[in-house]
Amino acid sequence: MGEAVVQQEIAESVHASSSLRRTGFWLLWANAVSVSMVMSADRFTFEWLVGETLDESDSASGWVLFALGAPVVCFVLLAGAMADRHDRKRILLLTQFGGAIALALSAAAVWTDVINVPITVVLAIMFGTVMAFGQPVRSSLLPSIVPKEQLMHAIVVMTIGANVAMIGGPLLAGGLIEVSGVGMAFAAQACFFLLGVVLVSRLQVPSLPPVNRSVRLRTEVMEGLRFTWQHPRLRALFFLLAVGGGLMFGSAVALLPKIARDEFGRSADDSGLLFALMGAGMIATSIGLIRHRQRITRRGLVFMLGMVAGTSNQIVQGFVPSYLWLAVLMFLWGASGGFYMNINQTLIQELTPREKMGRVMSLTSLTQGGLVPLGALVASALAGAIGPQRAMSIFGVVSLSCVLVTLAIAKELRQQA
Repeated sequence: MGEAVVQQEIAESVHASSSLRRTGFWLLWANAVSVSMVMSADRFTFEWLVGETLDESDSASGWVLFALGAPVVCFVLLAGAMADRHDRKRILLLTQFGGAIALALSAAAVWTDVINVPITVVLAIMFGTVMAFGQPVRSSLLPSIVPKEQLMHAIVVMTIGANVAMIGGPLLAGGLIEVSGVGMAFAAQACFFLLGVVLVSRLQVPSLPPVNRSVRLRTEVMEGLRFTWQHPRLRALFFLLAVGGGLMFGSAVALLPKIARDEFGRSADDSGLLFALMGAGMIATSIGLIRHRQRITRRGLVFMLGMVAGTSNQIVQGFVPSYLWLAVLMFLWGASGGFYMNINQTLIQELTPREKMGRVMSLTSLTQGGLVPLGALVASALAGAIGPQRAMSIFGVVSLSCVLVTLAIAKELRQQA
């Protein structure tokens, strides 16, 4: 009986993957993977540039990471409203070209030895602005090209690709920094963005539903915010998404390289390996979800329990005595994050009407990505005062408290199938 169930689950997964080939999913997937590769490498490269190449303080690293994400806070909601009314393919192409230019300028500044902290901040703002306009458009396309019954399968496959990129990005950046320097790491990232131009140019983007273009973008942004706030399950999902982005991943981006370098005396590629192990853990969970997603009857509860495990792990990271133990925790952290990332994104997209998808997904980018630099800034400042490991544990305690409160009061989300 058990063997028959497993065979049925495998057959359903194969059928779902085969059905996705008849859409533009795989072009969108390849583009998203190339962008994820650059994003994971870019944060690592900027942090290493400031902390090691320029030998600046922890607070300087925090300000650069903040500059990477500040444009998301400023522009992403506007970008989401634009995605609901303008040509999404054209917006994606412009952001791919813009990202390649920003990264090429970063490489040139390093190679010509004119790089300093103010120039690095300007370059980070340029790249962050490109990402602010591109990410919500890319996210809003998935429900348009994939049938609803295959949406979770598609999101899990997207997550696997993103986490392969998360593994490859820091490893590629760390390896290039060790062999050829920071400039070559930026140049390689620019090439990945140019690859994205080719992929987007071949993508067939469905037409948008008719919209009233006389309505101001600001009004549409506010409508999207009201819709999300008035929806109890979406409100809880976005609160926990903010915890994951600002408190968990924001602190990880800022503190893990410092812990590896300052506490355990490790090199750039060893720091990159920590993020790679986190991605490997997410991949392991994602593969399990592809095979067994039909068995999960209360996805909201599973999602929140995954966050309880992840935030508890973060607390323990502040007490590990060696790099090896930290590496083990990174894999387990990623494994719990696989539930968080896949189920959260699936529920948000299932609960959102198509005509509001761009605005809601822009809010996803804001809470998930825009809060990362703010968390990184605070974490860097705290690390300068008490050390990176203690700072990581404090962020874990705050994160766990937020998740437990939500688990207690968000009844509708706990019962979400």
